[in-house]
Amino acid sequence: MFQLGVHALISIIIYLFTIALSFQIMKNVQVEKIIRKGRVFEAQLLLIFSAIALGFLVGNFLIALMDTSMQLRNFF
Repeated sequence: MFQLGVHALISIIIYLFTIALSFQIMKNVQVEKIIRKGRVFEAQLLLIFSAIALGFLVGNFLIALMDTSMQLRNFF
């Protein structure tokens, strides 16, 4: 039971870290060229949702990699 709690805590930390990192990266993307002028709110929402989606995908990859590497000990 304790191991599940630790895994959940590590997963949350990984997700939050990767979302924050992807948000910092996405701030450099010029969404003004994609969105019409005067649509600042929509541009900000696109930036936030893109950062969450990218951070979730990267975090999910890292967690799956961590889980798979922990299961390798059953191989030996």
